[in-house]
Amino acid sequence: MIISDCDETFNYWEPLNLLFRGFGKETWEYSPDYAIRSYFYLVPYYLATSPLRDFAKLTGKKLPPYYYFYFIRIVCLCGFTSFTEITLFKSVRENISTESARWFLLISSISAGMAHASSALLPSSFAMNWVTLGTAFALSTFKNSNSNSSRSNIYAICSFLISGLVGWPFTLALGVAIGMYTLWSKRRNLAFVIFACLSFLLALVAAMIVVDSFYYKKGLSFIPINIVLYNVFATEGEGPEIFGVEPFSYYVRNLLLNFNLLFVAAYSATLHMVCSKSERLRNLVCIVIPLWIWTIVFGMQPHKEERFLYPVYPLISLAAGWMYDASFNFAGKYSRGALSSKLFKAIFSSLIVLVLGLRILNLIENYSAPLAISRSIQSISTSFDEQKIVNLCIGREWYHFPTSMFLPDNFRLRFVKSSFDGLLPGDFPEEIAIDLSTSNVPQNMNSKNLFEADKLIELDKCDLIIDNSTPSDRSVGDPQIWVEKGILSPDFTIIDCRRMIDLGGHSTGIGRILYIPEWLRHAIDYEIDYMDFCLLRPKANQ
Repeated sequence: MIISDCDETFNYWEPLNLLFRGFGKETWEYSPDYAIRSYFYLVPYYLATSPLRDFAKLTGKKLPPYYYFYFIRIVCLCGFTSFTEITLFKSVRENISTESARWFLLISSISAGMAHASSALLPSSFAMNWVTLGTAFALSTFKNSNSNSSRSNIYAICSFLISGLVGWPFTLALGVAIGMYTLWSKRRNLAFVIFACLSFLLALVAAMIVVDSFYYKKGLSFIPINIVLYNVFATEGEGPEIFGVEPFSYYVRNLLLNFNLLFVAAYSATLHMVCSKSERLRNLVCIVIPLWIWTIVFGMQPHKEERFLYPVYPLISLAAGWMYDASFNFAGKYSRGALSSKLFKAIFSSLIVLVLGLRILNLIENYSAPLAISRSIQSISTSFDEQKIVNLCIGREWYHFPTSMFLPDNFRLRFVKSSFDGLLPGDFPEEIAIDLSTSNVPQNMNSKNLFEADKLIELDKCDLIIDNSTPSDRSVGDPQIWVEKGILSPDFTIIDCRRMIDLGGHSTGIGRILYIPEWLRHAIDYEIDYMDFCLLRPKANQ
């Protein structure tokens, strides 16, 4: 799957590359002066790759760094998401209905939103997984509501604590409903529940402070507080709004792209749950209240990003699954027979798989060029001296760079002047202990996204360049690399190019949102403006 957010690259893959290999790009968020990103979140992924490092030591073979990238993506990220989805599936099957569970698993497995959320190295994705587990345990609390056992309540609350403290602090709001329900329903052994949850909370907070204080070396560092202070109490010229604002319709369009009309079914289901007397309290606590709290709170925030919705993707899938189960049960009462009902279900589920599957294929076709080009870097690395640093430069396409995990040990990502006038990442100090590198206060960093020229190098110092094939606009600072679209300056040679959608082009039709087989494209409105995403080499440095 693609990397859809540059925040994932520079705020998580790059610091993780530092832990692995001793170098990486550093954003202002990792400066000890601000410290709003946690190393406690990253360390488990480093530890999880121990089998690969042990294999390399035992065999004497050096594994390419992108092996670790794909191991983390496939095993740690997607693997854990699959585990949490199966856990929630089992809980829904036991506590709601088998059909609702099946619909949930189908929707969560094939939706485009879950596809890229599950593979993203982002705290919001991490939080999503623990919200999934928390919801699974929360559903079980109602089945055992008349028993003295509080295990499910404790597990649910602790899951939301992990989601909010290790992942994203704001997801603590999603656990408020189950927390209040526990206070009301477990009065007999409430003291034990509070003791267990408080003990877990203190142990988790202590571990986080120890790890992050080790890396930042600036007193006792508790990152969730810094995150809340920055996002909620930022001074003028700071805060998330400086990175852009969007209307509420941004989230509506986003959910339509990632879930199609399933998201309409999901929110319709919440209204049905409120009106229905059957299991109303369970549905309110586990689905309706968390989903609407998140929708209202984040819908009101000026700054909106797709990843902000990740934590409620499982709830959307669950609510939609519940709605389809209820709808087919209602329709079944008036159908002519069981066969026609099963046939309609099969057709409907096939349409869901088809439409959402085509959306995933569309994302891969239109946006996978950066990952493909990064793999090409390995093939040309042998033409450079391994003892010298090779500068891989990028300008206007900086936000599409996937991660330094694809770079050989002697390659470094550099930035050149372009039309972008915000603050670019710097570099973690190298050739020193990791904790000294992370605790070093970088020069010329700010929290206001103000441009700093020391993050750039001159074009003539570049050994390789990544750029797209659209004409270079010298008036806004782009270096003269492409004379016209597809026509390269004679000062460069092409190493590799991959096709990618031109977001600044004039694309129209269904091809922007769904994959259409090439043999069908001539028969429909398919006007997609593509460009090439290229790895180039300056002739002067060959």
